[in-house]
Amino acid sequence: MAISLMNKVNLLAPENELDNVLKVVQELQQIQIINLNEIIEWQSVNKETKELIEDYDQTDAKPLTDNELLQELTKRRQRIERAIFQIEEYLSQPSFFEKLKQVKPSVSFDEVEQSGATFDEYHIVDRVNHLTETYNDLADKIESTKEQLEDLRKWKPLTVTPNELNKFQYVRALVGTVPSTNEDQFIKYVRENVDLEHETVFIDEHDYGVIIFLKDFESKEIIQDLKDYQFTSFEYTSNKLPADKIIEMEATIKQYSQERADILNELKNSHSLLAELKLQYEYVANLSLREQAKLHIARTQHLVSIQGWIEVDNTQAFLALVKKNFEESVLVKVSDVSEQDLDHVPTKLKNNGIVEPFEMLTTMFGLPNYREVDPTPLVMPFFFVFFGMMIADLGYGLLLMLLSAIPLKLLKLDKSKKNTVKLVHILSWSIIGWGLVYGSFFGFTLPFQLIDINNDITAVMIISIGIGLVHLLIAFGLNVYLKAKDKKYALAYTEGLAWMLIILGLLMLVIGMFFPAFSVLSTVGGWVAALSLIGIFVGNVIEAGSISGLGGGLLGLINGVSYFGDVISYSRLMALGLSGVSIAAAFNMIVAYLPPVGRFTIGILIFVALHFFNLFLSMLTAAVHSLRLIFVEFFGKFYTGNGQPFKPLKTEEKYINLSENNGTEE
Repeated sequence: MAISLMNKVNLLAPENELDNVLKVVQELQQIQIINLNEIIEWQSVNKETKELIEDYDQTDAKPLTDNELLQELTKRRQRIERAIFQIEEYLSQPSFFEKLKQVKPSVSFDEVEQSGATFDEYHIVDRVNHLTETYNDLADKIESTKEQLEDLRKWKPLTVTPNELNKFQYVRALVGTVPSTNEDQFIKYVRENVDLEHETVFIDEHDYGVIIFLKDFESKEIIQDLKDYQFTSFEYTSNKLPADKIIEMEATIKQYSQERADILNELKNSHSLLAELKLQYEYVANLSLREQAKLHIARTQHLVSIQGWIEVDNTQAFLALVKKNFEESVLVKVSDVSEQDLDHVPTKLKNNGIVEPFEMLTTMFGLPNYREVDPTPLVMPFFFVFFGMMIADLGYGLLLMLLSAIPLKLLKLDKSKKNTVKLVHILSWSIIGWGLVYGSFFGFTLPFQLIDINNDITAVMIISIGIGLVHLLIAFGLNVYLKAKDKKYALAYTEGLAWMLIILGLLMLVIGMFFPAFSVLSTVGGWVAALSLIGIFVGNVIEAGSISGLGGGLLGLINGVSYFGDVISYSRLMALGLSGVSIAAAFNMIVAYLPPVGRFTIGILIFVALHFFNLFLSMLTAAVHSLRLIFVEFFGKFYTGNGQPFKPLKTEEKYINLSENNGTEE
């Protein structure tokens, strides 16, 4: 229904024009390169391409492969992205709402290529790396210096350095600390030892610093005693006094801090540099993608052949672009999709603005293959009805409409986010409509209602089953169309048309039974259903070409039992709608039981919280069960969803939005 038609293009170009050809292909953003290396026996499968090469290149084929450039480009992308992350780490982070308002800059393909070719990438990336590494190194140095400074401050009263003390000729001096727990015992030991003198430099809660003077330079016994008292030497090699060293270290910390502040200021003012790096990333990504495309083409020593898929609507623009850039040096052949190619053609969906947001539901199951139809135009109205019928509250619908309209109007969302919000906005109208039908507004009953869901359950059930029957008939109809398209007429009858006739026959039978004026429908409907059942056996025999087809007919009848179960599944439209309205009404009763003062104070908060919870729960269940009705009851009758997405050679667009009409203007 809405699958974009494709052409197959075959380009033959001189090997020295390969880079330019791939650049033009990427500029158009509309051609998916076929990987010829994945095709078994490429020479026989692509006979046309082989003949073209042989006509233009009489030399022996010589495979040319080189992954080194691709590896280098991958490293460049990683380096640039690392530089981007490094700068972004130091920029002020936008708030959640500011992020929603942000939009990627719009840049043309030529601007990306021209900027990338002149950008001083290596110097700038190295500069960013140097700044961030220096910034982090300075932080480590400041922390290390502060730790040293903290240890040194205790020794500020020291009026002589350990190096000076070591120059004494007649006395050996040891500078160090002893734990405070050993203070009394150590002092007693020093006082009782005639060969020792000491001077206290500082005392704190953990230890105290002392200078020990030994008359005997080589007294191993005293040295061992000091170790027993946990004496720890003060490791200090500077010739400056600790007080002077402290001043010097404080100045060093101040200098390091200033250097960090300067670097941080430079990084915080790197918005323009960040934009240039992001543009450079896109350029290098372009080069990398073009190099990857080279792995998918056929090459000889002098010629290259590129095959790809392009939308029919873009074919003429591509031919004009090739002629403009290469005149007659590049040969292009465009052909329609052949029967042999049908299983390999990629799928691109093409729907209007209302249906497009529902494509995400189709792709959740799987893209249609090129032989199938796009079910999205049918998914849209039924999901719209299902979702609204299961929530069915005017208040909830108005709330969702408002919450989705605000970002659509005020925020610049990317395509994916915009389609998601747009989907919610469209569905809100269905909720509003069914809310009016059921007369429900945040669980309160409106003075007008077409159907009282609490009392007219039978009517709601009939509507639900009726919608389900229409849904199934369309599914079987699509099965008939697809089978007939593939000229499988017997299967078109046994798997589609027969069940449509059976459903319609049984429906006529029921109408005739309940409405005597239409009693003739009972007879007609009974015969239609019976003959259709017999036809299932006949059709399977014809398809099998033998009497063994009766087994297939029996299996078809067994499957038919599940079809009637599918019809009953649509009763959930009634059940979930009733439960949502009932829960909302129950929440209102809870608030109503509060005393008047509480009802208009805390009761308001309770009311809001409970209804938001019910809305969330209702949306979750409505989405799950609506998708089940689509995926199981509907898609299960005709749809495989095994298509491959259309992936053209294009710009990555990670940090930019590429301007439209690239390469299409003449």
